[in-house]
Amino acid sequence: MKTKEAIIEQQKKFIQEMKDKTYAFINSIDKSEIETILLSGSVSRSDYFPQKKDNGEYNGMVDLIVMRKKESRITAEEIFGPDQDPPIPYHCVKADNIWFAILFTDFIDADMFSKFEEPRKFSVLESQILYDPNNSYKNELAKINQFVTQELKNNLNNSLGYIHYLISDYKKDRWFRRDAFIQLHENLNTAIRAGVRALFYLNGFYSPAEDRAIYYSHSLQKLPENYAQAISKACSQDTDSEDDYFRREKIFMEKIVGFIEKSI
Repeated sequence: MKTKEAIIEQQKKFIQEMKDKTYAFINSIDKSEIETILLSGSVSRSDYFPQKKDNGEYNGMVDLIVMRKKESRITAEEIFGPDQDPPIPYHCVKADNIWFAILFTDFIDADMFSKFEEPRKFSVLESQILYDPNNSYKNELAKINQFVTQELKNNLNNSLGYIHYLISDYKKDRWFRRDAFIQLHENLNTAIRAGVRALFYLNGFYSPAEDRAIYYSHSLQKLPENYAQAISKACSQDTDSEDDYFRREKIFMEKIVGFIEKSI
């Protein structure tokens, strides 16, 4: 598996080119009613790793968060032109053979941030400020971070509680009596996903979306010893096997949950 760090090193020059083109793009637009622009997603993380097409385009997009000024009613269309890929739930435009996926929004203050779903919070906090001439967003970040600190503590405690609920003797007995081993394994899979989220919380981050959480968890600083091996063994499964369920549960509880609980 190519680690995030390996891809960052491999893509260093390419990422800088993407950032340069992104700066050129935002410098070309009218920003009179824009308060802040953030660079988000894989280009911000420096692990953007798209495939280049025959026509010179890439099969990925550069993610931007564009906040209009308070009281402004300007639309994304008025600034960027028509959405060129309507099925994607962002305002998508192409410039200099690069696609941009733009989340066009009101100014993100602490109250708005608190109402976001977790993947959106992750996306906002991993972003880099590209344009913030009045330091409006930079100043708001102090309030946002106060909220984040407390919420991550709550999320960590809630995740651990959910894990113990999912694999409690009461829950397991319900499915053992029915010989429903596939349901037992699925409950453990759900607990493992909660455990991965808990590792992010332990490290002071929100968890990314589930389709990338395990991959990015390998780059966290605080991890159990031999984490890569432990998570691989815990995820490997024979869904018809009672013995394999207990093998997986033992690895997960001892290697991952045990580490988290000792680290709090």
